[in-house]
Amino acid sequence: MLIPWVPAFTVWLAMVLQELSLPYTAWSVFRPDLVLISLFYWRLYRSDLCGPVLAFIAGLLLDVISGSPLGLNAFSKVVIVLLVGHFSIRLRAAEFLHLLPVILLLVVLDMFIQLFFFAILHDNAAYMPFFIGRPVATMLVMPLVVAILIHIHKSWLEYS
Repeated sequence: MLIPWVPAFTVWLAMVLQELSLPYTAWSVFRPDLVLISLFYWRLYRSDLCGPVLAFIAGLLLDVISGSPLGLNAFSKVVIVLLVGHFSIRLRAAEFLHLLPVILLLVVLDMFIQLFFFAILHDNAAYMPFFIGRPVATMLVMPLVVAILIHIHKSWLEYS
């Protein structure tokens, strides 16, 4: 009965770690996007339990917690989840090391979507180290987060 909620719970846990445990003021440049990694993993390997609705709700919660304009993270996360779903067969066939540049590109795309709409809404310039630090930090943290998600996936969803 709880099995369909495992991906949503791990995305929520990633959001709590990302937004509450890593404060923005201290980790503004090198703050990994744990929610994007979680959505990427679940959409890739359990697309039946992770879709645009989960990405939209996770994005809205991120907007509320982070104080960004409502719908900004929601839109970018839905776009990323739809892209991963579209290319899921090719991505599942790739080796794990080939997925690291993919997550790097997805984080950059996520940031560009958010900064594009943020610039339209607030007419602000982008902070350049942010473009380098966040994708690199996400790519470096991805193996650890994916290892944890694989363990959760195998122990809760495959053997239950």
